[in-house]
Parts: sequence; structure tokens; C-alpha cells
Amino acid sequence: MSPRLHSSEDNRAGSARGAGRISSTRKNLRWLMLIMAAFILFIVMRQVMNPFGDNDYAEIPHGNHTHYVPKDRDHDVPLSRFPTEPPAENERILPDGRVVPK
Repeated sequence: MSPRLHSSEDNRAGSARGAGRISSTRKNLRWLMLIMAAFILFIVMRQVMNPFGDNDYAEIPHGNHTHYVPKDRDHDVPLSRFPTEPPAENERILPDGRVVPK
């Protein structure tokens, strides 16, 4: 073998190792992106499936204030009848908008 041929073989082997590193980095990046997308999807789906969270009511923005509406709201009752302050620990909001003790 000539020295020239031997060095070109080394170069090809070195470039193949470098290509393997790039491919490995791309795979790791792809997995990281998939994990991040799955995490964001989980957060969005949790909010969609349980919009009230642990509360018995939802906060609905209405102009420059917020109304607090119970999960079992009567949709025939106008939004303006619901309180603009959250209920206290010992209170709850009825479907018609009244705030009563628990």
C-alpha cells in the first residue's frame, strides 16, 4: 500500500466517525424535541380535560372585571348575576349565582 492510499482510508474512517456523532446528536435533539412536545401536549390536554382544576368554580373575564361561575352553572342565568369576587372558604356559589354558606 502506498502511504497516500493509507492516509485517505484514515480520512474516510475519521469522517465516518464524525458523521456518526452528528447523527447521534440529531437523534438526541429529536428525542428532546419529542419529549418537550409531549410535555406541552400533556399540559394543554390537562387544561382541556379539567378546566376548573381543583376549584368548584371558573373565572370568566367580562370587560374590566371577572365573574366567578360554578361548574354546574345554569346557562339561563345571565353572567352578570354571578359574583365578581371568589367565594370565601366557607361559602359556595349556587347555579343561579347566589353565594351561600357551605
